[in-house]
Amino acid sequence: MMLPSLLQSSAARTWLFYGDSITHGVLHTAGARCFSEHFTERLRFELERSDDVVLNTACSGHNTRQMLGHFPLRVARFKPDVLLLMAGMNDCNSRLADGQYVPLDEFCANLASMISAVRGWGGEVILQTVTPVLPGQAPERALTLPQYNAAMHSLAAELAVPLIDHAAVWEALAAKLPVYMADAFHPNARGHILLAHTLFRALGVFDEAAPSCKLA
Repeated sequence: MMLPSLLQSSAARTWLFYGDSITHGVLHTAGARCFSEHFTERLRFELERSDDVVLNTACSGHNTRQMLGHFPLRVARFKPDVLLLMAGMNDCNSRLADGQYVPLDEFCANLASMISAVRGWGGEVILQTVTPVLPGQAPERALTLPQYNAAMHSLAAELAVPLIDHAAVWEALAAKLPVYMADAFHPNARGHILLAHTLFRALGVFDEAAPSCKLA
């Protein structure tokens, strides 16, 4: 499935963002919009798809084990047409005292279970890799996160699920990364604009003339 095809039909769609604090987009944005909210403006106002619905049921601190456990209430009850799924930053946390670590095989199995459920009601899933950790910080995540993003790439290929590679976009920024970060691994308001613009480009709806695409 090509991502732009999701917007070719005029039929109303329900879009749901699901993940951890990066998708939740609270606190670290200092009151500014998170990337799902930028997407809402681009979709429902600028693209005039006012009958579409955009939901964000992500929860700070959650790993895929918790996401799967809460899936019936936070995803399945809405039966979204499109689930935008980002995970890995907490699963990869090798500091066992935090209780967030999920082994790679379980991480992939949890994602596969959610993908299967969405496909069961006729929906589509978009996987998204996670933004990086600032160099030299949070080693309990930085050293293992690339393996989880790589696993998401492999799972997307195996299950024929489209994938948006935010990690590659951010890693190409190198020294500019601190501009987009609120701390070691949470995007700030500028970071969420970058996430939104990457999403717009993947969906084929980035337009330099549009207000939401001109945000710096």
